[in-house]
Amino acid sequence: MPFLTYPLALLAAAALPALAAIYILRNRYRRREVSSLMLWEFAVLSREGGAKVNKLQLPLVFFLELIALALLVTAATGPRWQLPAHARPLVVILDDSASMLASDGAASNTLPANSPRTKAAAALDDLLKSRKFLSIRLVLAGPKPRVLGSAVTTAPEVRELLAQWTCQSPDSALDAAVALANDLGGPQSQLLVLTDHASPGSEFTGNRIQWWAFGATQPNLAFVNATRTTHGEADRVLLEVANYSASASASAAYRITSGSNLLRSATLTLEPRARQRLILNLPASTPAIEATLATDALAADNRITLLPAVRKRIRVQNSLEDATLRSLVDKALDSTGLRSSLFAAPELILHNARATPAGTNAWGLRLLTHTNNLAAHTGPFIVDTAHPLARGLALDGVVWTAGAPGTNQFGLPIVTAGNTPLLSATEDALGRQQITLHLVPDRSTLSATPNWPILFWNLLTWRARETPGLVESNFRLGSEVAVRALTNSAQLTLPSGATRVLTKTAEEFVLEPETSGLHTVTAGVSKWQFAVNLLAPEESDLANAKTGKWGEWERPEETRREYSSVLWLFVLGALVVMVTHLFLVTHSKGRV
Repeated sequence: MPFLTYPLALLAAAALPALAAIYILRNRYRRREVSSLMLWEFAVLSREGGAKVNKLQLPLVFFLELIALALLVTAATGPRWQLPAHARPLVVILDDSASMLASDGAASNTLPANSPRTKAAAALDDLLKSRKFLSIRLVLAGPKPRVLGSAVTTAPEVRELLAQWTCQSPDSALDAAVALANDLGGPQSQLLVLTDHASPGSEFTGNRIQWWAFGATQPNLAFVNATRTTHGEADRVLLEVANYSASASASAAYRITSGSNLLRSATLTLEPRARQRLILNLPASTPAIEATLATDALAADNRITLLPAVRKRIRVQNSLEDATLRSLVDKALDSTGLRSSLFAAPELILHNARATPAGTNAWGLRLLTHTNNLAAHTGPFIVDTAHPLARGLALDGVVWTAGAPGTNQFGLPIVTAGNTPLLSATEDALGRQQITLHLVPDRSTLSATPNWPILFWNLLTWRARETPGLVESNFRLGSEVAVRALTNSAQLTLPSGATRVLTKTAEEFVLEPETSGLHTVTAGVSKWQFAVNLLAPEESDLANAKTGKWGEWERPEETRREYSSVLWLFVLGALVVMVTHLFLVTHSKGRV
């Protein structure tokens, strides 16, 4: 509380200069008894020779009186001391999003000196120096909040944990992090949010939570979309650049390179809040490419790395007996671009037999064209849209003719007409998928619609996902990456060179990369590489970044319970000094 709000302290403080003035004047004009005035002529001569510095000599009782007054001034302010038994736990929620590294002229992903993250860490350090807490916990607010380490009590321990606060996440789930912090700290804890944007709502109040923001509104150019996909025998690259400036158009100078080869270099002119796409066709053999923008407020969204698109081809054996149907299916398979030119050790066998095809690695598509109890179905069709085979199917207006399936049909129905299964799938004892398709093509219109190639594209894509390796090679930061491998252990190599052991879930390794850059998964003799890029428009847009503080931790009555008055210590000290003063005065016989 301000010193000026204590009138008694002001009165006591005014006595301090008055006391000093009394003793100085008393020393200067002290009465002296002399026997003769003739000696004063030497004092006159001394003054005529120049000024002489006389050392001020003050008695001991002056300092005792000064100390007593100072103690009374302090006592008048009502000093309090925080009780260790009443100190509360502190839980700090750290915004781990990439925008916390924004800074003027940031040149890399390293920690800028004036970034919100740096300012927030300094503010937290100042808080810990000025106040004691029972314990301190840190919660990292990324896409999924998590707790950093165990509870600590000192500032050096907190600084050690803050090394894990890297601010490379594509977003921050602050609401979930606050809920986790509340459960972690309990009802007596105090919560502190460190971020770069304002609190949610202008009426933000709280007796247990404070919201500190250290952001600043800045213009920023960023990559917000980046893909590299197959396009026939070539790769197609799509890049999207956004200008997050509220008032001025901007020139975006970009470069696209592959190793030491420059593929394209140009400048884009973007209106405020506008986006522009770049499309580049490359040979499939082109290695990893890198696209960069000029340095601006946020470095993390100025660099994109794209690896060649994954081209998985499925070895298919077409064993259908009818030549016309076999040709019709071959055309649909070839149109997908996912069929391998190899036939040895097939991964998918198309057949008409009731029996399961041989081969431990071969899936089967059994196409039944029998004409027993034929029925032409025109809908409505019931489609399991969540199944991989049903994606994109639109069966309205389709005539689907099929024979009666019989009573011994097994598997999960994917497409049905009433209670008649037309397309179903089941997993056999070896883990292979066996699909059954009931269809009489020459009496149906299914093969004459886009649903026919879509069905086979879904089938080959599903089969490709179940083969070892990656389905894609380029991912957004924050997305899950699934790697199928035949081994039970694998190792992930991060862009920094650090390694991590992966845990297998079911038939694949599932991981969530926490940093952008090139990652490598090694499983036995197999090795796969994938790129992770920060593509987060919400983080690149710094227009809503703010600086300010919201909320309070405690009310006055709660503060009084947490802090104990130490006024009696200062009063007792003043009494001891005054007793000493009295003793010196009474026993000095006028010498003080």
